[in-house]
Amino acid sequence: MTPTHPATSRFALVGGVLGVAAGYYGACQVGLGLRLPGATPSILWPPNAILTSALVLAPPRRWPVLLLAALPVHLLVEHAAGWPLPLILSLFVTNCLEAVIAAGGIWLFSDSPRDFDTFPRLTAFIVSAVIAAPLLSSFADAAAVTIFRGEPYWTVFLTRTFSNALAQLTFVPAVVGTVGALPHWRESRWTSRTTEALVLATGFGVVWVGGLDAELAQLPALRIVTTQTPLALQLPFMLWAGVRFGPVGAGVTLLATSLLSAWALVHGIGPFATLDPTATVPALIISLLVVATTLMYLSTLVEERRHTQHALAARLEFEELLSRLSGAFVQLPSDQMDAALDKWLGQIGAVLRVDLLALFVAGDEACAFRATYWWSERRIGPAPEIVPARDFPWTFDMLLERRVLNLSSLAALPDAARADQTSLKRLGLNAALAMPLAGKDSFLGVLACGSFAERRWPDELKANVRLVSEVLANALSRKRTEDALRTSELMKSAILQSLQTGVAVVDRLGSVVAVNEAWMIVARQSGAMDVAVGGNLLMSCEAAARMGDPLARALAPGIAAVLSGSQPEFSLDHRSDLGPAPRWWTLQVLPLGSPQSGAVIAQSDVTDVRRAELEAQRSRQELAHVARVSTVGELTASIAHQLNQPLSAIMTNAQAARRVLDSPSPDFAKLHAILVDIVKDDRRASDIIKRLRELLRRGELAMTRVNLTKLIREVADLVIGDAIVRGVTVSLDVDHHPVFVRGDSVQLQQVVLNLLQNAMEAVGDQPPGLRVVTLKCRALDGEAVRVSMHDTGPGLPAGGEDAVFEPFYTTKPTGMGMGLSIVRSIVEAHGGTIHAANQERMGAVFEVLLPVDAGQAS
Repeated sequence: MTPTHPATSRFALVGGVLGVAAGYYGACQVGLGLRLPGATPSILWPPNAILTSALVLAPPRRWPVLLLAALPVHLLVEHAAGWPLPLILSLFVTNCLEAVIAAGGIWLFSDSPRDFDTFPRLTAFIVSAVIAAPLLSSFADAAAVTIFRGEPYWTVFLTRTFSNALAQLTFVPAVVGTVGALPHWRESRWTSRTTEALVLATGFGVVWVGGLDAELAQLPALRIVTTQTPLALQLPFMLWAGVRFGPVGAGVTLLATSLLSAWALVHGIGPFATLDPTATVPALIISLLVVATTLMYLSTLVEERRHTQHALAARLEFEELLSRLSGAFVQLPSDQMDAALDKWLGQIGAVLRVDLLALFVAGDEACAFRATYWWSERRIGPAPEIVPARDFPWTFDMLLERRVLNLSSLAALPDAARADQTSLKRLGLNAALAMPLAGKDSFLGVLACGSFAERRWPDELKANVRLVSEVLANALSRKRTEDALRTSELMKSAILQSLQTGVAVVDRLGSVVAVNEAWMIVARQSGAMDVAVGGNLLMSCEAAARMGDPLARALAPGIAAVLSGSQPEFSLDHRSDLGPAPRWWTLQVLPLGSPQSGAVIAQSDVTDVRRAELEAQRSRQELAHVARVSTVGELTASIAHQLNQPLSAIMTNAQAARRVLDSPSPDFAKLHAILVDIVKDDRRASDIIKRLRELLRRGELAMTRVNLTKLIREVADLVIGDAIVRGVTVSLDVDHHPVFVRGDSVQLQQVVLNLLQNAMEAVGDQPPGLRVVTLKCRALDGEAVRVSMHDTGPGLPAGGEDAVFEPFYTTKPTGMGMGLSIVRSIVEAHGGTIHAANQERMGAVFEVLLPVDAGQAS
């Protein structure tokens, strides 16, 4: 990430505006001075090339401002030339059009618009700026000159096209390349390359001065060479500049050659003194275009080959470093890594060509990392005391978010990073690149590169730093793991002996490699295998199993399955009656690291937990019984009504039978029918009493195979009378075939009864026609059965879908809030689930899912 400071952006914009105005003014003066007498088009018109150079150097969002910066200068200069205002404005429009077409094509088709050092980049420049832009803009330019000046259209068109193409080809590479190289030249020292450039410039100048000198031009040999082949003497120097200094050197020499040639032609001196300018101008421009294009491509190909060689050499150097670095930390023990990292940091910094390299290693917490390893080209001493959260808070937050810091200058830091800027100044740094080191699940540290001068960090360097950071992250991760393992090994024995739980560690063959003292005690109390270190626990269990030991018979296959990897873990609960009171134990077998590394066997005394569970179960059963009695009490009137019907029928039939017997001739067929009705009504009353007795039964949980559809119908029969009194319609929608579940019939009856009672109470305030309760029971897929209770009441309170199952939560004025809590505990004890929700239109629905009994056909 490279932030941009607003002040820096404004300064660059102001500098660009002033530079465009000054450059455009100078270029206009040069262009107007290179015209033949009486002609509007110039032999070489540089202003458009200056605008193109400015647009190439600036981001597209600033192009309108830069183009407008040239308008006052354009009006001033060309008005002084005596041209009418419409023509001046038209020419400015065509000039801007050419610059926009040229720069737009370069930005669109080149991967690096400011560089011409590769064949594709130079081709994009030639096509866009040298061919397309002058050609397309000259149509309108020639038309304007023809209209306002009366000059021949095609003469103006051809002259303007070729002169602007030559200006683009010579000015843009020279200007853009020189501006881009200024920072490097300003920072570099005097070298042999500087001397070579001065010698080249001197020789080039001497040749041109000699070619233009009137007395020297009279020499026959020199006159023939300069008139027949005007660029013959300058060509060696242009080749020298192109081969040794790349496209920038070629562009500068071509610019000087074009300017001097045009000036000599206009003023009729040197090799052009005896030539007709009107015939010479096209030949000169075309020859300069051919030479310039050829030389630019030649210099670009040489520069591209040079870059490729340098890049290949640097890549091979880096790959060799990366290979040696990776190999150095593969087998290196963690206690030797500190010295190795100190040694390697200098080599990494030298290959990456950075001024400073620091490795910050995280502590137990990510915010505690410090500069553990430090290298500097200037040998500034040991690593300074740096607290990242204090000295670099802005950078610190960025790195914790796993983002890369890419800082090319201190001015690019935002206002929020003033503390970071102060710390960088204290260290003498003006640019920084920081890469977070991240392990698989943790933040390991930061690899930071620093530069004492402002610099951009190219993508290739960032990729190399990322590769180095990955190698260092792997080394730090392995070091952290080995250090933690060593610490763990030192503490393992003490921890193992301090455990109250009996623990035995066995290898993949079942031999005991470690055991704590609690194992011996627990083994004797629980009756488990008492095996010391060196003994084979698996073989002992198998031998005891063959002797009839039930615990060993259950334990041996579990240990073998975990050791073989066929089972991820094994657990076993058992009861021991060796002491005065029964005790419960839990035994668990877990793999050690991997299935082939062994296993850990832990045995714990869970007597207190089991007793608490039994006590809690008894309490739940008591509470459920109380709830059932309370529910039945609420149904007293309904049950009395249901009992009163069969009892009244029995009384009526008995009185009718007595009258039949008292008659003179008893009708025994009628008497038989009366007795059948009496038996039927008696059974009906007996069934009601039997269901009540079952519902009020208390005792242990009895898990049997229960016909759930039959159970639902029986419960519905119990509440039908209460439903009639309340004016509630109870609708049953259950499977016609029996659906069996595994459970306690009494507790399941309580679940259905409680849900029915709640549903009828929920619809009690509704109008008579809307008091509807629907009870459904459906087998889903042969593995589960769903029981759902739908009502047409007001529904559940918002957000109360889960709260209704909590203890003491109630919406009834006189409710205790225990009914649904008991229902949920019963359902979960039967391996099922229950949830509540509001229906779309009105009312609520409660759904219970229970597993189907294994004997139920799918």
